[in-house]
Amino acid sequence: MRYRAVLFDFCDTLLHFDAERLPLVEVDHRPTRSTAHAIYDALGASPPIQFNAFFACLTAVTAEIAAQRDVDCREVTSQERFRRVMDRLGAEAGPDTADRLVVAHMSRLATALVLPSHHRTVLESLARTHRLAVVTNFDHAPTVHDVLRRERIDAFFEVVVISGEVGWRKPHRVMFETALQRLGVRADVALFVGDNYELDVVGATQAGLAAMWYTRGRTVDVPAAQAIVADLADLGPLLRRP
Repeated sequence: MRYRAVLFDFCDTLLHFDAERLPLVEVDHRPTRSTAHAIYDALGASPPIQFNAFFACLTAVTAEIAAQRDVDCREVTSQERFRRVMDRLGAEAGPDTADRLVVAHMSRLATALVLPSHHRTVLESLARTHRLAVVTNFDHAPTVHDVLRRERIDAFFEVVVISGEVGWRKPHRVMFETALQRLGVRADVALFVGDNYELDVVGATQAGLAAMWYTRGRTVDVPAAQAIVADLADLGPLLRRP
């Protein structure tokens, strides 16, 4: 057996993100799926801030953070994102305001993370022969742990590495190296499985791991010699090949 450990991405690999499960809100007379109204209601700003102004600020701050992440791979927690939004709006904030906004956002976001019914069976089978871990870019670690418990798959993973705790994001090698160190395995006996080519496949490869690109059945341009899997159900048979 070549691999001792299999490491998984979280969102859109282990669980699929279904935006249709998010609340439908109207912004500038256009319907969109978003948690923004739940966050806005939790803000309770005094004096009141118009929703459209809040949404525009939230969108701008989120875009700025995403752009900077692409440059330096440093994580910005969900709490920090909402602190920046409140500061820019000039909203009064108590010591627990950011946490309240995080809960409002994450409690709804978590409902859009769906475990395909057969993924638990896949994990149960792999856990008999391999050590398993999660390595994910997610800016609020408690939500990851809560969803894993909710779906009753947390026990399969010895290690869960979350960018919101580490401070770095994939494709930075620290994310992968942290998981390997906690598992106590070498990179050359570990396989990473993820849906994002640049973050997951390139990041894992640069950290010395083998990588399996989870395409979810999409038509993609596959680089030469890149291993792919269209469905996680196919992963077990591939790993059992001599």
